Order: sequence, then structure tokens, then C-alpha cells
Amino acid sequence: MIKNILNFIGTTYKTVNDYGFDNIDPHVVRYFRNEYGKDWRSALTEHLYKKEKSNDKKAA
Repeated sequence: MIKNILNFIGTTYKTVNDYGFDNIDPHVVRYFRNEYGKDWRSALTEHLYKKEKSNDKKAA
């Protein structure tokens, strides 16, 4: 049970912090950092959301 709680806390922490961008191409992250400055995280998150949404429409 304690192991489940620690796993939950760990995944939540990774989701909230920058670790959520580990699976993304580093060149894409670098592009968003250069283009958007300190707002790069929100811009990248929005881009990924739109990309996922369009992929869902194609699959349907």
C-alpha cells in the first residue's frame, strides 16, 4: 500500500514538473524555448494538446 502511495506521488510530481517533457524531441523543446522565452512550457503544452487532438480526429 505504501508503495502505491509513493508511486502516485512520484508520477504526480513528474507530471507537474518539467519531467513531463522527457519523451519529447529535445530539438522541439529548444525551439519552443527560443521562440517563446519564459512562456515556452505553456506554448509547448498547448502545441502537444492540439497535436494529440488532431491525432484523435484522424483515428476516429
